[in-house]
Amino acid sequence: MNLKKEKLVDFITIYSVIFTFATILSSIVQLSIMDRLEDTNSHILFRAVVVLIGTLSYKIEVKLKSGNKIVEVLVNYVVVMAIVLIFVFISGFFEELHPNAYRDIILNFTPFFIVLTLIKEFNFKRK
Repeated sequence: MNLKKEKLVDFITIYSVIFTFATILSSIVQLSIMDRLEDTNSHILFRAVVVLIGTLSYKIEVKLKSGNKIVEVLVNYVVVMAIVLIFVFISGFFEELHPNAYRDIILNFTPFFIVLTLIKEFNFKRK
């Protein structure tokens, strides 16, 4: 398999695993804590876009090389979080946002970003 095809397969695999995990976790939270029995199609599609942004950030962060790992991670987080917040703002034109939508996306996306960063760092140190 050539290198570009390998990278595409790697990206799709990471995206699929994260989206599946996020969807299952969301379903568990909605059923057990919030007593909601359904998830709207638009909410699932919005989650797919946010996971795509996060997965792309994982790939982009690998390309940033400033010499200082903390600066690389912080710059990537700020840029990606800005993109996610802009996406939330734009999605408000299509569907009414929850009053805590911006807080919720920060609280949901930040742990996702931290876990991806830790996984990436662990994998690089193993190689």
